[in-house]
Parts: sequence; C-alpha cells; structure tokens
Amino acid sequence: MRRSPVPFVVLTSPRSGSGWLIDMLSSHPEVVAYAELFHLERRTAPGYGALDIPYFAPYLDLVLPWTGRARLYHRAAFLHRVYAARPGVRAVGFKLMYDQAQAHRALLELLALRRARVIHLTRANLLGALISWQVARETGIYHARRGEIVRRTVVSLDAERLHARLEQNELVVLWARGRMERLRLPRLEVSYEELVAHREVMLARILGFLGVERRVDLLDSQLVRASPSSHLEMVENADEVGATLAGTRFEWMLGESMQMPGGFAAYRGAA
Repeated sequence: MRRSPVPFVVLTSPRSGSGWLIDMLSSHPEVVAYAELFHLERRTAPGYGALDIPYFAPYLDLVLPWTGRARLYHRAAFLHRVYAARPGVRAVGFKLMYDQAQAHRALLELLALRRARVIHLTRANLLGALISWQVARETGIYHARRGEIVRRTVVSLDAERLHARLEQNELVVLWARGRMERLRLPRLEVSYEELVAHREVMLARILGFLGVERRVDLLDSQLVRASPSSHLEMVENADEVGATLAGTRFEWMLGESMQMPGGFAAYRGAA
C-alpha cells in the first residue's frame, strides 16, 4: 500500500516569495508542490511548480453541477485528488492566497480535517510587497526567470490611502493566524526576510516540517527577483511616500534594505 503523503499549503499574500518557494519545493524528489490551484480567475498553470493537476475552476467545468453544497463537495473531492498517494512522494501541497482562502467557503476547514500543515509565509515589509505588486502589474511579469530581461519600471503610490492599505494588509495576516489557531492547523511561520537572510537554514527547517529529507542541495528554481533595485527607487513619488509614513510604525519600511529594522543581508535569490 502506498504511503499517504503529508498534505500542506503555503498560505501567503502576493510578493512574499511564494512562487520561488513553491518552485524550490517542487524540485525536491520527495515533494510535489503546485501553484495557486484555487486561484479566483486563472484557469491555466503559471509555469512553475508541478503541472499535472488542473486548477480548481476548470476542474469544476468537468464535474457540473457545482453550485451550493455541490461546490463544497467538489472542493473536498479536488483536495482528495491533490493529496493522493504517489510513488516516492512524501509531501504534497500548493500555494493558497489569503483572498482565495476567504472566497472558497470551508476550504480551511477541509484542510484542517486532513491535518494539513501550513507554511505561513509572510513579508514583514508590507511597503516593499505593495511596491513589488504594483511593479508586477505594470510590467505584466509576476515571476521573472533567470536570464529574462525585465524593463526598469517606476510606479506611483496613492499616498493618501497608503497608511490605510498597510493597516489592512496587517489585519489580513492577523485574520489568517487567528483562523489557523482556531482550526488548530499545524503551522510553521516563515518570513520573506528570513528566507532572504538565512535561505539554507530556513529551507532545511521547511523540509523538516514537511517530513522529507533535508537535502537543501537538491533544491533549485529558475525564478528570480524581477528587479534588483531598492524598492523606493521604483517609486516615482518616493518623497511623498516618505513624508506620509514618517513618524508612523511603518516608517522603518522605507529602508533601502527591504528588510526588517536593523537590516538583513542583501537579496539572495527569492522572487
């Protein structure tokens, strides 16, 4: 009888290095890792991670009717397919964004029933994440690959709404932690900043959490950070943004290192 793999999800928000992490995990011989299977709009895989299972939306097209309780049933059936046993595979998972967890009713409860392990990937520098997201939308490149030329792009932030947006993003993270605690989902907290500063240590910790061999040397990804620039160098109205956040608890996020207060090491490959 095949051993059931450890089910997991990478619960996260945009521009937190999740694509890179999924791609790295997928390169491990004992891990199958998918991208955003429950994406709210996308119907085709983005070209990283495992690709042998369709997204949930086109899956529903094949199993109509899908409304009401039937939709909940099909979510459970879809998870059963995702987490099915495979020869030599000890852990199977996918990336799940906060908005997807909120939109797909009872999805987190279904994951809790399966005792899925959660890698909660956050980015402390919310301003850096916001700027990176707007640059990605401007260029249309959300996951740059080695050797790919990405044009230098600058964006303008809505300074009047900036503080409120950062607060809202904070609240979403707190919501996610609260939900995981209530559902007693086993989780590992990982920050983008930790992955950047201590990549091998953090990857080994993640592999151990998933119950697979801690062979970090086997991991690889073609995904790289799209722009080597300091995040404020990509903001057209950087002075206005700086004035808006000056004296607030978000002021440290203006630092050029893109890291936590006091600074971590320079960027070393996370997308």
